[in-house]
Amino acid sequence: MKRFFSLSDRRGGDVLKSNIIVLIFVVAHAVVCLLLHDTKMGDGIILTCLTIGMVYALIRFYKASFDVFLGLAFLSCFAGFYIGTEGAEMLEKTVPSWGVWINVIVTMVTTGILGQIIILLIRRNWHVRKTGRQ
Repeated sequence: MKRFFSLSDRRGGDVLKSNIIVLIFVVAHAVVCLLLHDTKMGDGIILTCLTIGMVYALIRFYKASFDVFLGLAFLSCFAGFYIGTEGAEMLEKTVPSWGVWINVIVTMVTTGILGQIIILLIRRNWHVRKTGRQ
């Protein structure tokens, strides 16, 4: 399993593996939201931990530095909370009869979008300082 989640020399293989990592976290977010949304504890803290875990898994996969992880985790948590909250309110105005499924759908979409943005940012190696003159 460890070999699967390591960078390869194939051009498209790394993108597929990173998308599988995001998909795993999308499903985990959906399950947590479905099971805990209407409970006394709520789903907020666990969804935040899952978001941080997704960022960490992608950072480790692409071998980025820890300061990149801190910045992306911070921004992802705030963006995920805002987009998820506002998206759920907008969707609830459109179809109020869906109940908790609105939150599940918005959570999945938000997690997927955040994961894709992180992949695009890290894949381009924008975080790596170029040394040497050209």
